[in-house]
Amino acid sequence: MNYDDAFYYENLLVIGCSDEYDAWLDSHLESEDPLSQITMDLSSCGSDRNKAISVLKQYRLGQPVDEKTACDRLRLFLKAAYHSGKMDKGQVVSAMYAFVLNVGDPGDFDIEIWGDMFYFDDYYSLPKEGILSWEGFDSAFFAYLNDGISLDPVKIWGYNKKLTIFERMKHVFGK
Repeated sequence: MNYDDAFYYENLLVIGCSDEYDAWLDSHLESEDPLSQITMDLSSCGSDRNKAISVLKQYRLGQPVDEKTACDRLRLFLKAAYHSGKMDKGQVVSAMYAFVLNVGDPGDFDIEIWGDMFYFDDYYSLPKEGILSWEGFDSAFFAYLNDGISLDPVKIWGYNKKLTIFERMKHVFGK
């Protein structure tokens, strides 16, 4: 297992998606002879996902990870999960936020790489509150999820021509 794979599977386990990790582990248990230390350590975790996450974190501790590739790989996982019906929009947004928090505290992670995933959590609440149109959110969400196009706040807010500034303020302040 390389460090990029460890980071990827760690993040999947953080959001409770273990099928791909389980398939990787099963494949390596069958194909490695002798077993690598990381494969043995992970197999000793059994079904304890928290222990597996800890083993993966320890394995890659201090090692470089290609975060841009990892972020895109996680995005593609979420894209497949969404389009297959395994996750809905809210679950995808929650998973994005969990990935970012697993990377580090806001301010500690590379905003150029993880910023889109981080900010979708905030933007997702706005149409639910009537402050932002669903058309604007969906446009940005699917552009990012499907094609990796960065979040464009101007585009999101541009879809809100239906709501005047006074209507938006009414939703925010309730007056």
